[in-house]
Amino acid sequence: MDYILKGIFVLFSYASLSSVPVVTSTNSVTDSLYSHLFTNYKEKLIPVCTPGGKVDVFFGTALRQMMNLNEKDQTLTINIWLRLKWSDCRLSWNTSQYNNTHLVVPYDTVWTPDITLYDSSAEEEMMPGKTDYRATIYPSGTVYYNFPTVLQSACLVNVLYFPMDTQTCTLKFGSWSHSGAELDLYPSTDQADLTNLVFHNEWDVVSMKAKRNVLYYQCCPDPYPDITFSLEIKRKPLFYIMSILFPCILTASVAALGFVLPPESGEKVSLEVTVLLSLAVFLLMVTEQLPASSVNFPYVGMYFASSMILVSFSCAMTVLVLNIHFRGATGNKLPNWMRKLFLKRLAWILFVKTGKATSNKVHSEKNDTKKQEEPNQNNFINKTFKMDSEDATPKNRTSNGSIVSPPRLPSLITNTSSRDILLRSSDPMLTLMSEQCDTLKKIEGHMQQDESEEQTNNEWYLLAKVLDRLCLFIYIFMTFLTSVIFLAKMAGS
Repeated sequence: MDYILKGIFVLFSYASLSSVPVVTSTNSVTDSLYSHLFTNYKEKLIPVCTPGGKVDVFFGTALRQMMNLNEKDQTLTINIWLRLKWSDCRLSWNTSQYNNTHLVVPYDTVWTPDITLYDSSAEEEMMPGKTDYRATIYPSGTVYYNFPTVLQSACLVNVLYFPMDTQTCTLKFGSWSHSGAELDLYPSTDQADLTNLVFHNEWDVVSMKAKRNVLYYQCCPDPYPDITFSLEIKRKPLFYIMSILFPCILTASVAALGFVLPPESGEKVSLEVTVLLSLAVFLLMVTEQLPASSVNFPYVGMYFASSMILVSFSCAMTVLVLNIHFRGATGNKLPNWMRKLFLKRLAWILFVKTGKATSNKVHSEKNDTKKQEEPNQNNFINKTFKMDSEDATPKNRTSNGSIVSPPRLPSLITNTSSRDILLRSSDPMLTLMSEQCDTLKKIEGHMQQDESEEQTNNEWYLLAKVLDRLCLFIYIFMTFLTSVIFLAKMAGS
């Protein structure tokens, strides 16, 4: 039994010892390659292996997400994948000696180009997460380093066509330490990779083109190449149209109702002032979202300002119309030129009904009445006096029954007015009739005066109505014109 246990122990020990060289052989390939590459490798030195040589770096990007564009602070925030490729002559090996087709090493193990975002506006770290990923090395010495990061860059926002605007933000990448004589930079492709782009609620990404530039700076004689990406984004305007533009147009249209309200309502001025305050609130909402720039003032702000000017004009005209409407109470007559211009010509053009009676007709009737007043009264008095005189004068009859007419006073009636005859008459009936005629004349005078005042008030009322209609058409035309002009300019972007 002891021999059996010893035999099993010997076999187990032999199997264990025979497996050690296999593991050592497998690990020695990677270890020996790593030792071969990095024994005397200095990662802080640029890999220039020939005199006068330089390192060519190929730079590419893949836009993952358009995160935010702060118009007020003029900063762009994006989630982007950066892709670097270069050749390090110190990191090449013979594939026949090592089975590895590539080698993955930490970031701080190899030299990496100091690619910098020139217009970075990040408060803390420029490219967060840059050192957290690994580089891939191939036998030819080609090194790939791809990593995702969040970039915050300055972006000059042009709000002229807000909210139908298209913005172009530039992202300028280049080496901060090495000039073009040591490190040359080239774009991997003509534009960024947009295949993995995430949908954004407010912005649509149109394109992101890459361009290589070589610039000279005053500090240094050597050229400095850079890769500039032009990110073109277009705003989705539906939200701002429904929340700002449409309410503004609707509010400005409501101001036209102030010219339709009758002056007796007392709400004309209050309506215009309310509309004016509403437009001021809309303008404040727009200015809070946009940068305080006097160079490119947005068309939507100009439209709000124009609408406020039109509403202010309507408010002023409403006050004028109210003054004209109640001007007839002061007894002022309407000038003849205003009567001809507004009540005859403009009233017909603006479809305002002025009624059958006109002021000229009333005045002519009044003059005719004055001319016919005294003859009619004298005829009435003469007839009355004749009848009463015949009744009051004793009649003589002849023996055969015929009536002898009393003596007439033709010279008295002919040379003296009927009113004087009545006044001289001692008959109380004639005196009473004379007083009644005076009373009727006064009543007729008051009626004519009331009719004249009513006609004057009516003329001022019609003038106010014509001005209201004229201002209504002018306001509608100007509102429509300004809306078409500014909306066309905003849509033309």
